[in-house]
Amino acid sequence: MPLYEYVCERCDTRFEELRPSARMHEPANCPSGHAGSRRVLSTFSALTRDASGEPAPVGGAGCGGGCSGCTCGAN
Repeated sequence: MPLYEYVCERCDTRFEELRPSARMHEPANCPSGHAGSRRVLSTFSALTRDASGEPAPVGGAGCGGGCSGCTCGAN
């Protein structure tokens, strides 16, 4: 079952909830009991180990792993 992140409109609390994907857009109740929280996009970080065993970012090309605001594709 997927884990989704929500934010409470009333107290601005961010929380996660496991629920079926068919219910991902339904409002959720925050831990304080307020109804009507909305789903938000979650951010995450992924790490792997390099050849020497040190932590290294996954998918990085020197631009934080993406091509937004960087020189990816520039000559």
